[in-house]
Amino acid sequence: MKEICAIYIQNFEYYIFLKDYCKIFRTLHSICMLRTLSFMRKASFLQLIAFLADYFTKSSNKEKIELFIDRAKNENPWFSEHLIREAMEAVQKQFFDVKTWELFFEEHPLQVSNPKKVGLILAGNLPAVGIHDVLMTLASGNEACVKLSSQDKSIMLLYIQTIQEFSVEVPIQLIERLQGMDAVIATGSDFSGSYFAHYFATVPHIIRKNRTSIAIIDGTESQEDFHELAKDVFSYYGLGCRNVSTIALPALFDPTPLFDVLTQYHWVLDHTKYSNNYQYHKTLFLLNQIPHFDLGNLLIQESEDLVSPVGVVYLKRYHSKEELQTWIQASEEKIQCIVGSESSYTHPIAFGKSQQPGLSDFADGIDTYAFLISLS
Repeated sequence: MKEICAIYIQNFEYYIFLKDYCKIFRTLHSICMLRTLSFMRKASFLQLIAFLADYFTKSSNKEKIELFIDRAKNENPWFSEHLIREAMEAVQKQFFDVKTWELFFEEHPLQVSNPKKVGLILAGNLPAVGIHDVLMTLASGNEACVKLSSQDKSIMLLYIQTIQEFSVEVPIQLIERLQGMDAVIATGSDFSGSYFAHYFATVPHIIRKNRTSIAIIDGTESQEDFHELAKDVFSYYGLGCRNVSTIALPALFDPTPLFDVLTQYHWVLDHTKYSNNYQYHKTLFLLNQIPHFDLGNLLIQESEDLVSPVGVVYLKRYHSKEELQTWIQASEEKIQCIVGSESSYTHPIAFGKSQQPGLSDFADGIDTYAFLISLS
């Protein structure tokens, strides 16, 4: 009996030893994993991009994707099905292409040597408008700590969950409060931007405020150019910072050919909120006797201002290119991009292409990737 008890005690002690050893092993493994979680190498990132490109084209995932689209329509009245699908198609084309990222890495070969926690406060004016910041943070080797906008939760949540589905080791997490961040990239309004700049003054940051885009006409444009310009005006109902809200044209230019094209895009009136905005400002202009052109789907007002309300586009007349250049320089902190032909301005974005930014078309002209790799 004593021998049996001795054997039992020995086995029990061996079991305790193994149990403690396993605990230590799991702890060490967890520590190693945490270190891995904070850094994503280029090869793994490119595999992630390939996974995302495949995921959103697979029929087996369609039901889940449609569920998130329905949720997005309910959480933001601006997010029509047309707008959401247009945004997701743009993300698929512009950001989920492996070859495009390989070319990007050729131009931006560095990653961080000491990964940091980067807080991302995302905008919500368009579906998945914050995906560029998320991907740039991961591509740089940093950890993305994402604060979603209340106006764009569902679509961004879909993308982030899909990223996590690729691997739990991808350094990305959703957060509600930005505490303990090593750096911050925040996008918001002029008011919130000022608050962010003050609140995050002690950490490296990029703070983005309200911006808009302009188009320059010099009188050499064709009907096709005007149809392409209409895309820059009406895409996403004019909600984006890359939408054209002001058109600059020569002082003696007759805008009738342009108006004849813009008036054809009546589909925007199918959206209740756009139609309400159009009707509201039309009434406002009439009551206050403000001179304007009513195209039936869009109001045109000559103005020196830059940021027009939804349903309204401003006209800015210029007498010389020197005058135009002076006006642009005075407003450059409010201009996201300039649309036009090569003859109208130096290196403009081609008509119809304002909503097709490449990976290196960084918001506000600030190289986000350079900022991110400078953190290590």
